[in-house]
Amino acid sequence: MAAAAAAVQTLDPVAIRWFQSSDRKICQRIAAEAAMSSYGRAMPERGFAFTPEAPLEPAEVRLVATVGDEPVGFLELVGSHVSNLFVDPARQGRGIGSALMGAAEETAPGDITLSVFTCNPAARRLYERLGFHFEGLSQTMFHGLAVDVWRMRKPRPVRLKVRKFDLVILDFDGVLADSAPWMLANIGRLSQRHGLRRPDEAMLERLRGLSNRQILQQLRVPFWKLPAIARDLRAMVLADVATIPLFAGAQGFLDGLHDAGVRLAVVSSNSEAAVRAILGPASATRISRFRCGAGLFGKAPLFMRVQREMGVAPGRVLCVGDETRDVEAARKAGFTSAAVTWGYATPEALRSAAPDHLVDNFEGLSGLVVT
Repeated sequence: MAAAAAAVQTLDPVAIRWFQSSDRKICQRIAAEAAMSSYGRAMPERGFAFTPEAPLEPAEVRLVATVGDEPVGFLELVGSHVSNLFVDPARQGRGIGSALMGAAEETAPGDITLSVFTCNPAARRLYERLGFHFEGLSQTMFHGLAVDVWRMRKPRPVRLKVRKFDLVILDFDGVLADSAPWMLANIGRLSQRHGLRRPDEAMLERLRGLSNRQILQQLRVPFWKLPAIARDLRAMVLADVATIPLFAGAQGFLDGLHDAGVRLAVVSSNSEAAVRAILGPASATRISRFRCGAGLFGKAPLFMRVQREMGVAPGRVLCVGDETRDVEAARKAGFTSAAVTWGYATPEALRSAAPDHLVDNFEGLSGLVVT
């Protein structure tokens, strides 16, 4: 869903996430103010419905747009019908409504429908710009009052592919980004800075066949040094993002899953700034959630957090990585794991971690997710 937000040109970066209970009061305020600024004044006898105390209407899905951490709008879905879309009047005209509609299209199956009060022609013009077509005039009951509405629909192409997973959580380095050459070129500098054993090329190759804990033992890295090493490493990568490419086929892989309606997330030890820069604008729009700066062995809680935030059943989540710790984290979180053989760890090391799937190319990985 963040993909839809990033694709819209706004004055401030917009993110789309699932509704949280802490959003309720601010969403009630936004609904009241947005309604009064558009159609509320045409319904003075229903003024009680346009106050910050009025409860939110029932909805199956509620999506929230934020700028920074501040909610600035929300959209409600019942099936594939948009029952409400409200944007803070102070933030209107900045693409927030369009971002919410784009996120709804990623979430809902089939055609998208909605109804617009005939006293709110500005909303109809917005939806027409977004591809909705007028279907007819009818009436709906609004707090006991029969109100004229325009019924509108946006046709959606039928998806022929069947999703086996609804959410794919991706490691970044070694899965999407070919960062191993950069790491090999800079491991000596990092080791010198932190007083670690400096590996030669033969040792580096041997390390690929070990688990992450065994690698730390071989390099004589005390656990108390890990946070400082990680901070330094993230800063070094960020300074060199122009030298780190995506693997061939990574962008097509992301595009294919996104077009099939699969939601994508990145959980990485790298920084979000570096991940976004290496992905580039086009590929970054395919990612609905970034959870970066993860600890070396701290991915499992982030996996579970992303799954809860995106409202996907645990059995519909696939975690993809290139190291034994990625497999371990997926197992701890209770999700299906896929290990890729084109990253850091050797196929033998990955097999020893017993992932649910071991894949050799992006085509095989795509085949795990959609058929």
